[in-house]
Amino acid sequence: MKLENKVAIITGSTRGIGNAIARLYLQNGARVVICGSTEENAIRATQKLKESFSIFEEYLLPVGVDMKDTESICKMVEKVISTWGHIDILVNNAGITSEKSILDSTDEDFYEMFDVNVLGLLKTTREVVKYMKATGGVIINTSSMVGINGGRNQVSYAASKFAVNGITKSLAKELGKYQIRVNAVAPGVVGTDMMKESVTEEMKQRLIQMTPLMKMAQPEDIAGAYLYLASDDANFTTGTIIQVDGGLVM
Repeated sequence: MKLENKVAIITGSTRGIGNAIARLYLQNGARVVICGSTEENAIRATQKLKESFSIFEEYLLPVGVDMKDTESICKMVEKVISTWGHIDILVNNAGITSEKSILDSTDEDFYEMFDVNVLGLLKTTREVVKYMKATGGVIINTSSMVGINGGRNQVSYAASKFAVNGITKSLAKELGKYQIRVNAVAPGVVGTDMMKESVTEEMKQRLIQMTPLMKMAQPEDIAGAYLYLASDDANFTTGTIIQVDGGLVM
């Protein structure tokens, strides 16, 4: 198994792409921290995973974490260390999106987008690296096709994901001396709850028509890229952004 005995934190893993990553990591022998916006959500998602895989409780750790709160993030990382003693993989997957024109966007919209998608990622990475630098490891950030190509009525979301790409490349250069690899995955159109909540049906159909594979991905179609980047198969890959978008952006 590619991730046997590895400890992986996956933020935003109670549903969608994060949950699909958790499932694939568990199948490959990892111990997985399921992070949700509340502890109740994390426990509920963990229970479903236990039932699906019939695995022992020692392979899963549910944690509620507020990505806008530094203390909450620190407590999450400390809980992982006190439970398993080390962190090998960090998947910064938690995020929010928005479909608003620049004229309809408020200051609060901008602040919230960056609080979660950028500052939450940076804070989590900082706290994990305090421990990971002694052993090496892998950090994988969730970007977006919008972080490469922009998006109409998605200026704040696009800005946050362009920031994620810059963070990925900068941290790859900074943390390589600790044998920490830092990469990102940029999904395209994916059938997640967040997509359904933020993108109109008209826009979704337009994006599908623009995708060479002529279909919308499911979370399981994206998770394989995260497995590759977390595994030794990618042991000389850092600072890259893998596009998993069906050819939409090329």
